Amino acid sequence: MDTMQLLDITDHRLLCWRDAICEAMTLGFRVEFLLNLVKDLACAVFGERAIHSMESFSGFDNIRAAAKALNLKQRELEDQHGEWRALLLAQGISPYSAGCVMEAVMRSSQKASSVLF
Repeated sequence: MDTMQLLDITDHRLLCWRDAICEAMTLGFRVEFLLNLVKDLACAVFGERAIHSMESFSGFDNIRAAAKALNLKQRELEDQHGEWRALLLAQGISPYSAGCVMEAVMRSSQKASSVLF
């Protein structure tokens, strides 16, 4: 899979991987994480297919530019996130507690349902 391109992965292949993982789960193997990986891979495959099919649209250049700008902002936020975590850790807060504090601050809602569902 290291050398396989996303566009080369067929629906049939994804379904075969899913079925093998589900069969292992019915046999009692704890491989739920593999099912999540295949779901993430399927999402990436379908996203790549959508991008590939949109390349012929007249406004695709605008979409690509907006996506690049969004990716840049996301990287900047991730950098700030790391700096903030380092500040919390420097204050003597445990890594687990720092993660909880950061998650609480970033959460858009204080309702329990937003955490549970």
